[in-house]
Amino acid sequence: MCGVLCDGDETFLGSEVILATGGAGGLFAVTTNPTEAQGQGFAMAARVGALIADPEFVQFHPTAIDIGRDPAPLATEALRGEGAHVVNGKGKSFVADLAPRDVVARAIHLERQAGRGAFLDAREAVGSKFPAHFPTVFAACMSAGLDPRIAPIPIAPAAHYHMGGVATDIWGRSSVDGLWAVGECASTGAHGANRLASNSLLEAVVFAHRIAARLRDDDQQLPLSPEPATAPPTLADGPRAELRRLMEADANVVRDGAGLKRALAHVHALSESHGQANALVASQLILSAALARHESRGAHFRSDYPDVATPQRTFVSGAPDAAAAS
Repeated sequence: MCGVLCDGDETFLGSEVILATGGAGGLFAVTTNPTEAQGQGFAMAARVGALIADPEFVQFHPTAIDIGRDPAPLATEALRGEGAHVVNGKGKSFVADLAPRDVVARAIHLERQAGRGAFLDAREAVGSKFPAHFPTVFAACMSAGLDPRIAPIPIAPAAHYHMGGVATDIWGRSSVDGLWAVGECASTGAHGANRLASNSLLEAVVFAHRIAARLRDDDQQLPLSPEPATAPPTLADGPRAELRRLMEADANVVRDGAGLKRALAHVHALSESHGQANALVASQLILSAALARHESRGAHFRSDYPDVATPQRTFVSGAPDAAAAS
């Protein structure tokens, strides 16, 4: 490692680099993440040859509030814990409210695809208590002219958390000397194929502490590598919006081989036109691994391979079709 090359060709030299860049939800058109979170961390790591683990496992939260905001505000699972019901446009229940996230997300996705819509009805369970008990959800709804005390909340699955990323050991160390990763850009294996709610916060705290302790106590100084010549290109707004639409269409809650191949072809075409931007590298890694996993497991569901089959993790070394490391 040589350090970090930033926009504007500014370089920060260092023999140790810690990636803490967040997730990849911004690659999808509907996400609860900041739209800037486009998998840059694990894409950069792939460029320098780091091992990437489980990039196909993207968790979709089932109940993002569908009011046209980007990122989408979240209708917390605590609402269903209070007794709110997931219903379609006719007010009919179609999934167990407290089923696992992936099950609820797929059911909502399919109900919306069928044209019946999906809503979270908390009128009876919460009603007048909304402003006091769920002020954030209440404010988000009211900002769109929707009063959840008297009307169901329109919902949609949204890219929420990435279980994949830079493969690390229990100290946060990647397969590349001098490169460490922590938080959502890392794949420690702690979350398996379907993260449990809030475990990511604990994971980030524990691994950040471990990395800091390891670097503090390690006297070894790695030699600096030669500086990289150029930074990867930045994806402009137009092609980035196109990328988000195609990932939403073909790498969403329910996937199949034909859609994943179609999306990979589109990403390849974007790369040919706009260069190997980090968002495109991250998308290629997610799509390639999803296409290679011929089973359904946790957050990864293939309609053409609906059964659980192979228990192994997925590892990718290096960026697909990427230029030299930056």
